[in-house]
Amino acid sequence: MPIPAKEDKIVRISTRERVYNSLRQWIIDGTLQPDERLNDKEIAEHFSVSRTPVREALQMLAEQKFITVLPSSGTFVAPIDRKDMVEVYCLMGAFQALALEMGFERITDADIAQLRAYNAAFLQAAREDNVNETNRIHTQLHHAVAVLSGSSYLISFTDTLMMQAFRGETLFFKSYSRRTVSYSQHKAFIDALEKRDLPLAQKLIKENWDSAFWKETLPEKKRQAE
Repeated sequence: MPIPAKEDKIVRISTRERVYNSLRQWIIDGTLQPDERLNDKEIAEHFSVSRTPVREALQMLAEQKFITVLPSSGTFVAPIDRKDMVEVYCLMGAFQALALEMGFERITDADIAQLRAYNAAFLQAAREDNVNETNRIHTQLHHAVAVLSGSSYLISFTDTLMMQAFRGETLFFKSYSRRTVSYSQHKAFIDALEKRDLPLAQKLIKENWDSAFWKETLPEKKRQAE
């Protein structure tokens, strides 16, 4: 039979992936709250699937620290741990700076224009007080930075960390002033890239991921213990 020259790509995902993606999104956007109990039977009924893919999805979420499994107690949405968030932000800053270094010689004017477009959309969503859209575009922007590296490993690690950061940013970007600060930081490192100043761009993108926000919100005794 003749095969069409071009057809839309059909994306198929497994039942486990469908359950995993949905649960992860609900945890990230706050639909499922920290410390909320998860019941695999109820989840299976919701998705009209057996409990096996649900348990597999829960195992994946546990490995990524989105949920905690307590023997004899149950499965719960993981709390947003302040010290963990400090670590996530520090790692994100390091990975993003490395991405710029790895891809620096290949960065084009089109890449920079795309980053500017994401940042403009980020500010627009912030002005409209759309927290979920602000976070979504923020994720796209930093994913685009990771893609500049050309490394599938770095992109994968970055995306996993971004999902953890996303949870915190649902809280972080409730403040309009923080959104505008983040926009200005994005603009600064994009400007440095356009000027082909790699050291400055790396410095600025690390500052964008500075964990001062999380350190400020840690209880005093924990900060002194660090």
